[in-house]
Amino acid sequence: MNILLVMTDQMRFDTAGFAGHPLVATPRLDQLAAEGACFEAAYCPSPVCSPARASWLTGLYPHATLQLRNYGPGRVGQYGAYLPPATVTIGDLLADAGYRAGMVGCWHLGDDHAPQHGFSWWHAYRYLGPEYEDPLFAYFDMCGVENLYVKDSLRITQHFNTLEFGTIDDPRQQRTTWTVDRALEFLDEEEASDDQEQPFFLFVSIKDPHPIMMVPSEALARYPVDAMPIPDTLRDELSGKPEFHRNGPARIKGPITDRQIQEMIAHYYALITHVDAQVGRILDQLAASGLAEDTLVVFTSDHGELLGDHGFTEKVLMYEQSVRVPLLVRWPNGIPGGQRVSAPVSGVDLVPTLLDLAGIAVPERIDGRSLAGDLRADREPDPKAVFAEIASARAVWQGDDDPEQLAAHVMIRDGNYKYVWNRFDIDELYELPTDPGEIVNRAQRPEEGTRIVGFRRQIAAMVTKTGPGPYAWCTSQDG
Repeated sequence: MNILLVMTDQMRFDTAGFAGHPLVATPRLDQLAAEGACFEAAYCPSPVCSPARASWLTGLYPHATLQLRNYGPGRVGQYGAYLPPATVTIGDLLADAGYRAGMVGCWHLGDDHAPQHGFSWWHAYRYLGPEYEDPLFAYFDMCGVENLYVKDSLRITQHFNTLEFGTIDDPRQQRTTWTVDRALEFLDEEEASDDQEQPFFLFVSIKDPHPIMMVPSEALARYPVDAMPIPDTLRDELSGKPEFHRNGPARIKGPITDRQIQEMIAHYYALITHVDAQVGRILDQLAASGLAEDTLVVFTSDHGELLGDHGFTEKVLMYEQSVRVPLLVRWPNGIPGGQRVSAPVSGVDLVPTLLDLAGIAVPERIDGRSLAGDLRADREPDPKAVFAEIASARAVWQGDDDPEQLAAHVMIRDGNYKYVWNRFDIDELYELPTDPGEIVNRAQRPEEGTRIVGFRRQIAAMVTKTGPGPYAWCTSQDG
């Protein structure tokens, strides 16, 4: 069995045809969902890039990986800012099992210039540091096209602090296209290889639709600005919510207009349609080379995007649009198609599931569970709580190095309820079926005290399982 893992960056769970969106065109992903399993309530382990990616690739929550905030050049060696080399990833495990492992796109976990964690075929870009040449930017130079992924580009529009966007004139200017071009090179090498018995693992890490959102004009033409929806909670007053919601850096600043929000949303939707077409190129090559039947394809996103909901853009908060993600799994030779899984699952479940399907032993120290048996049998997984955790906004956005700020919020979703334990502010509790917009914070209601104590006990058990690390504060009822 070969494994292809496609991970986008900052794609909401609901912005796709297979998720029921009435506008966003994703025909190739819809096909993938129809031919495999679509998880309708998948949650990322952390709503920020580097910690989420580390968890998706290890099956461990951030308190166990110690990737607690985003990596950037020069942060290797800083506590919480990079994935420790000794931390075992799925790349390490599959390489040890005889897989040829390739990675293309954004790594975002430290030392991006250097092949690591079992990956022998390596084409990473961004966050390389000033002493390393960025292969994507070098490609733009080689082609003689303008690099639009720089903050001072005159082609970028940004309304206050909303997501930056613009359009491209030349397909060679688009980073997802570049990433998929490299992925197809890997598959070409696989098809030409003398060792047809060696399986492969290819991690295609797509940076879009994360800003800067540079969109092909033909994709944008499908989304007239005036037809874009205005989020119902765009001007949420955040009554009864924690104070850090009101003054956080992700809160939209300034007197934003509806049309400015619609412009941003149009580019976001169009970029997802472009990603869909590019993923389709990979699927087509798998089919043309005869590899599709025995290649397990996973499509997901590291975390979501608020896109104006509750008056925010970006991620970081524990609202559904930030922590829920798309998750599709297809393996024609191994699992039945047409599955729709409604039970909540976590990103830490991916590694044990893939290893189990590949017949490889799952490490004892892991936070996730294997869903392989459920996928093979076309059945719902047993109900189980899922979690997410994240550093404070001061640590994520403002570079605060206080270790306590690196472990500030834990979410649990169990049954109909979501509880968020906020270390430095009031907590949050939402009853999702009756309050899908997460407007009413029930955490301060006396009648919810017993429920909250129970959730805190579940969180304490979760962080203790693989060692609480910086989340040891969760092991006491008082925090």
